[in-house]
Amino acid sequence: MFTTRNLVKIVFNTFLGFVFILIWLQFVDIKEIFKTISDVNVIMLIPGVFFLLLAQIIRSIRLKIFLSPVKKIALKDLIFLNGCATMLNFLIPIRAGELAKGLYLSSNYDIPVAKALVWIFIDRFIDFVVIFGLAGVFLLLIPTKLPASITFLTITIFIIIIFFSYLIVYQTKSFKKIVNFLKFFLIVNSIKIYFERVSNFFIEAFSIFKRKPVEILALFIISAIGFAADAGIWYFSFLALNSNQDLLKLYLAQLLSALTYIIPAAPGYVGSAEASGLLIFSGVFEIDPNLASAMIVLFHIITAIFVIVFGITSIYFLKINVGKILARIFKRQDNLT
Repeated sequence: MFTTRNLVKIVFNTFLGFVFILIWLQFVDIKEIFKTISDVNVIMLIPGVFFLLLAQIIRSIRLKIFLSPVKKIALKDLIFLNGCATMLNFLIPIRAGELAKGLYLSSNYDIPVAKALVWIFIDRFIDFVVIFGLAGVFLLLIPTKLPASITFLTITIFIIIIFFSYLIVYQTKSFKKIVNFLKFFLIVNSIKIYFERVSNFFIEAFSIFKRKPVEILALFIISAIGFAADAGIWYFSFLALNSNQDLLKLYLAQLLSALTYIIPAAPGYVGSAEASGLLIFSGVFEIDPNLASAMIVLFHIITAIFVIVFGITSIYFLKINVGKILARIFKRQDNLT
């Protein structure tokens, strides 16, 4: 199942996680972190666990609405599918979860596997758009240590994404004209062909957005609510450590944290979670490094327990053959690479 290529990816990601841990340890007092965690108010963690589950449900609702024009899928199945995918992403962070979703939908709902995979990744693309849009707004409203150029760049990227998405979905002819114009600047013929194929792929994939504007708006609103649930997890994790933090700051922190998931991560996100958490909370919001790290470590432990328990439960109720899914995932990744 684990080919040489996949093993290299996992080993490299694990090594990178180890490096992140070493860097993180240079900026914190590990004894102080454990002392802070030892005084945790366990009762305050209960709402945090609730928000972990709520975030899963919210994103499942979005996926149901997103796929509704092409296939009606029971919300219960999507909640468990998200639970299974989240566990796979957590344990094997090479996009195994998204691939598992696509393969499951293809096998159980008679959706062509290529389309299912594309739609799953476009569903995540919605998060990407929301992150840049809301981060741009919150960076204007909430004081941080980030330079103004970051705010400008964030807003610019959001505008560019929206502009080209609009062209692809609603002004396809204009988009094709832009593609044909840009092709003239590509000297190598093979690159021109590849560029055109990629452009046609986006046109076909984004056709699922050809729906009423109110439905598209609903997808973005639900995504924003999902990030609010994520922020709620951190809010109660801080409260459990007797620290009351501004919820809006934690919301922005969640948006910034989501961008770090594009960085390769070790299994269980060991190292990357701690390093990115320290960078965001202490570097951007000037929260005490030991307090910030204590919260991240606590959050990491709670998340790991929840993800594994909920993931196993999801596998049981969906009756997923994980071995078969994983075999298809790695076989497909090798074909793609």
